[in-house]
Amino acid sequence: MKRLVCVGILVAMAALCIGTEARAGEVDVLVNKLVEKGILSPADAQIVLDETKVQVSKELAHGESVSVPEWTQRIKWGGDVRFRTNVLWGKPDNNQKIGTPSSNSPLGDGTTPPNSKDIRKQEIRNRIRGRFYMEGKVNDFTYAGVRFAGGGANPRSTNDTLGAYDSKAFVMFDQYYMRFEAPSEMVRDYGCYFNDLKLWAGRFANPFEYSCITWDPDINPSGVALQYVSPDINMGGAPEFNAYANVGFFWLDEAANYNTDPLLFGYQVGVKTAEFGPLNSVLNISTALYDFGNLRNKTPVNSAMTNTRVWNGDTGSANPAIGTYRYEYNVFDLLVQLDNAKFMGCPFGSGLYSDYIYNPAAGTKWNSGYLLGGYVGKKKIKDVRDWKARAEYRRIERDAIPDFMPDDDFYGFGTYISPLEVPGVNGLPAGGGTNGQGINLAFEYQLFKNTALVVNYFHSTPIESEDKTCPFDNFMCDVITKF
Repeated sequence: MKRLVCVGILVAMAALCIGTEARAGEVDVLVNKLVEKGILSPADAQIVLDETKVQVSKELAHGESVSVPEWTQRIKWGGDVRFRTNVLWGKPDNNQKIGTPSSNSPLGDGTTPPNSKDIRKQEIRNRIRGRFYMEGKVNDFTYAGVRFAGGGANPRSTNDTLGAYDSKAFVMFDQYYMRFEAPSEMVRDYGCYFNDLKLWAGRFANPFEYSCITWDPDINPSGVALQYVSPDINMGGAPEFNAYANVGFFWLDEAANYNTDPLLFGYQVGVKTAEFGPLNSVLNISTALYDFGNLRNKTPVNSAMTNTRVWNGDTGSANPAIGTYRYEYNVFDLLVQLDNAKFMGCPFGSGLYSDYIYNPAAGTKWNSGYLLGGYVGKKKIKDVRDWKARAEYRRIERDAIPDFMPDDDFYGFGTYISPLEVPGVNGLPAGGGTNGQGINLAFEYQLFKNTALVVNYFHSTPIESEDKTCPFDNFMCDVITKF
């Protein structure tokens, strides 16, 4: 009984102390005084301290603690650190030119581009990534957040390649945004129809359902986006489901002119079921239109140089500038995902997924792509000894999508300076590009709490080439910690 009274007194005193910004260590001082007075034994003192910490932790978990300043309960934070060993095979040396002199050389210097079959090489590197985020609740319906990340300015990568011992990595804003959710008054007056409505502004995480042939996971689009999920819909014998819609308006480049700036308008609708059937399955189907406005005749930004371009003497464009995009990109996307939580009554996960893209705005036969994949194990590993094995096949034709969008760990094939429209020019591997097909094999394992091992292997070949380009292989072994 004496211990319980002491716990109550100490919790109240801790609240008072911390509320007046006294040092947290004063709680320990108070307990020591009680030991000195003989009120508590050292063993009881340790028990009191432990139970006090547990009580405060429970209150914090429910956002009800009076033991810390109120503003700290409105902020959440976290981050991750990843160490990667990366091995590449098939990457050519762009400084090396192999060939015989030619008066009409596409390089303009009397040589032909390097032949990657002749100079296929291996590259080994270690890379590290660090990210840290904070998000605060501004009021009942407004949130603001930032995320910092290392790496360069590449929007599809936050990796720092380890090199000179005296170099330091840049840290930049990877995300900074405001998010508005439906006010409680609107939910109260109009019911659950506005219960899951979000409006984003700034640079934020991808608001769409997507696969790696449409978006690189590291891309954080900048602009505005709206997300909506309907209440549960029940249609008798069919599984219960929710309908959802995502809309986004994003800037790709900026020249202070709305009529000519490259922009992206995204529209997506879909349905996602609740668990149904003997496998506890969840089906998610969505369709999207990504309208990349004002890309034609523009100089590429952060491009892998694998889309069809316009070159000197080419009359296929009103503005035959060297290297500008020949086509517009209005990409249709159909995504299907099936996730199973059980197998023969046992908790064993598995899943199948597919994605199909088509760009009718490109006046070429190479204007579509698809991804087919499956996995066994947990859909998302979290607990110690959770695992997941995955295999997929990807094919992205040259003009299926802008070459600054797909996953940059999977390689497409461009050229030394241009596409295959220039005679004698052969495609070379380009991270995150189009004109590539191949496989991705992966294995994930949760080693410890908040620590995972992830292994990836990519093998890709060109879709169109002059049979002079060898396959490109990319192996990655990651250790990822989260906090």
